[in-house]
Amino acid sequence: MNLLITPLSIQSTAAFVSLLGAMLVVGVVLFLVITSSDYEDKASAKAKVYRMRDKYFIGLALTILIVLITSLGMLPYPKFQKTADMDVTVVAMQWSWKMGQGTIPADQDLVAYDGKNEITLPANKLINFKVTSADVNHNFAVYNSKGTLITQTQAMPKYYNNLQYLFTEKGDYEVICLEYCGLPHAYMVAKIHIE
Repeated sequence: MNLLITPLSIQSTAAFVSLLGAMLVVGVVLFLVITSSDYEDKASAKAKVYRMRDKYFIGLALTILIVLITSLGMLPYPKFQKTADMDVTVVAMQWSWKMGQGTIPADQDLVAYDGKNEITLPANKLINFKVTSADVNHNFAVYNSKGTLITQTQAMPKYYNNLQYLFTEKGDYEVICLEYCGLPHAYMVAKIHIE
């Protein structure tokens, strides 16, 4: 009979790691019980503990440093982002969205911005949404036709958040505000048509 080696499932892996951790704890406890039965004076025991504590601290500090350096490269900093194919300015205001292609001058009055509540964008192009607010905090959330949230960012007054997204599927997407901004908040909806 051939035995097939299959990869462990997430649950099996978690159980295996938990078992190894439990065995390590039991081993440390047994080591402490066995070595604590030997009589040694208080001063030498204290010195031994401090030497071990220093080694554990250095090991823990090195482990944290390695994990930190390794994981920092995975964060979405601008240097890791690609150049967008097009910019779309999004201005939120109580209780509507104004969207338009391109960027707007920094000194433009956001309330007077001539964006529309609906916009048509091409599929398979990296879009950089430049999201801001003309009044209070809002949340620019894009949902697909199945009602699944696909991307979102805050819309804050006097600040532009850059949100890059690549629409791979054609269709209609709905923009909803996820930050409560007043009584008609539930009606703050816009459309993105992807062709």
